[in-house]
Amino acid sequence: MTLEGKIVRIAALLVAGLLLADASARNLKVAVVQTMIEPHLEDNLAKALRFIERAGQAGGRIVVLPEHSLLPFETPDKPTKAQLDAAFEKIRRQAQSAGLCVVLSDGYRRTEGGPYQTYGIVYSSDGTRAIFYRKNLDVPRPFVVDGVVCGLSVCSDRGYLEHSDLSCIALGAQVIIDSSGGHGGDDGGEKLRLIRYRPWAVRTGAWVIVCNPVHENTDFMGRSPWGGGSAIIRPDGAVLAALRYEKDTMIVEEIDTDLASLEPAQQRLNHPLFKPFWQQGKSLLTNGSVESQSNVKPLTSEVRDIRIAAAQMACSRDMSENVQRIRREIARAAEQKADVVVFPELAVTGNRAEDIRSASPEALDDAMSEISEQAKRRGIYVIVGTPIMANDARYNGAAVIGDDGIVKTRYAQLAVSRPDPFQPGQSAKSLWFSLKGVPSIVTVGNDANWVEIGDLAANRGMYMHFHISYESDASPSQAVLRKQRNLLALRYARYGATVNAADSSGLQQPSGPAGGTSMIVSRQGGHNQPAPKDIEYYLPYQTSVVKSAGEAPTMIVATRRTASTNNMDLRRFWRNRNRRQGGQPARYNWISNGTALIAGDRLP
Repeated sequence: MTLEGKIVRIAALLVAGLLLADASARNLKVAVVQTMIEPHLEDNLAKALRFIERAGQAGGRIVVLPEHSLLPFETPDKPTKAQLDAAFEKIRRQAQSAGLCVVLSDGYRRTEGGPYQTYGIVYSSDGTRAIFYRKNLDVPRPFVVDGVVCGLSVCSDRGYLEHSDLSCIALGAQVIIDSSGGHGGDDGGEKLRLIRYRPWAVRTGAWVIVCNPVHENTDFMGRSPWGGGSAIIRPDGAVLAALRYEKDTMIVEEIDTDLASLEPAQQRLNHPLFKPFWQQGKSLLTNGSVESQSNVKPLTSEVRDIRIAAAQMACSRDMSENVQRIRREIARAAEQKADVVVFPELAVTGNRAEDIRSASPEALDDAMSEISEQAKRRGIYVIVGTPIMANDARYNGAAVIGDDGIVKTRYAQLAVSRPDPFQPGQSAKSLWFSLKGVPSIVTVGNDANWVEIGDLAANRGMYMHFHISYESDASPSQAVLRKQRNLLALRYARYGATVNAADSSGLQQPSGPAGGTSMIVSRQGGHNQPAPKDIEYYLPYQTSVVKSAGEAPTMIVATRRTASTNNMDLRRFWRNRNRRQGGQPARYNWISNGTALIAGDRLP
């Protein structure tokens, strides 16, 4: 049998093993190595071998090494293919000798004298190579350790939906590993550490592990040292163990994989609207085949200044009081020359279930008429959270009213977290509206965990994203996690806002508690670019915070100029170029089909 035939055979057996893997979860002892990468291959190799040995001695079943743990990005060495093969062979043998699984990612030459490319690599405890995939270009299947299904991404691959979430949703991966080489866990800065990873765990219900090296030079944001932030994140988003900038050290922890229920992943899989999309994703992982079923033409945007007012409002149990407060805030936003004013989830009724149930369709229609009249009178767009009654069902929704007083869309929340009193929405088309010629979407509450909404909408040409919520926080850590989640949900937009209800304890008839911290956000700057002007908190790899609020009732206002495109759509986004050019057209077909779905077309 040829080498290619053997690889195909191993891949087929792996897929069969995944589909038949022992469903009973078990504990795994995990070792996460945080190194400072040395200039030369032989020094880094010796260090890696020592850590693999130590992990085995500590009883580890998986040891994770950072990206480019053998070769630094700007290596003074120019190792030959033969030298790299020899180094990887030593890693493989050490995995076998220590009796554990080794996960790493590093530069490699496929041919002697050829270019370096980064590969994600997994060696099983028996010394077999389970994964060898090209960063950005290939999609690895999950791998199995002691009956536990694990997914792998390499650094920026975590930005691809097929790398980040698909293995959990389609094939039940209970552990996700990111072998990173850049900022990793410190990407969110001091205030929002582990911004990528904590929400990732919550939206999948899986364990998330990040392994990232420490860099001692100064990065483009003036940090020295930077990087590090290796961590093990529980499925609820809590941090089990984490490092900051410690060099050449290791976390060793036993993780209880029973905690990885994957319930959030299963909710996303089983929603009737998205289920065909995720089933096609399963086909992508298992046989690399997805047929194109759509040809979506991305939207373009008007170029203009858009001024957003985020009305962080305290909500009463008295609906008439809420409506009058909304009318006053509309007038206030118009006085500040805002183009749109955004109110929290359930701003009309408050969030108590008994108040939501008691709001009759007639009362909700009357409330909407009053709000619409004020929007027209003041000449401003209004986005407001309200229950929606349709076909004898109640939905948690958002109404978008134009500056002409006409309701542009009534969106029914897709990702319902309160099945009593709400039913899940079924329409992606109702997400969409045009704000003065700028393609926009609105989402509600738990929708923020369904990152596929923003991702696919951006591929269609969504420019602005408005997310409304009514949430409180049990602890400061939970408040940070909610802020991180909302920023990640909006990272596909160029501009937008997340608006949460304010603390209502000062009202005579307060509705449920809420935590505030609304934000107006904008995706500006980027890799190796210093902070732009007028940014409150710079996050170069997410949306940055332009302005934010505390917990009390307030209004924040900011202006940004739009461009003709989001630059994340099917034609322009660099990840889509990789999807088309990486030898896996099924990836591009899958995203194209999902883009048609989010545009309002159902997949067969």
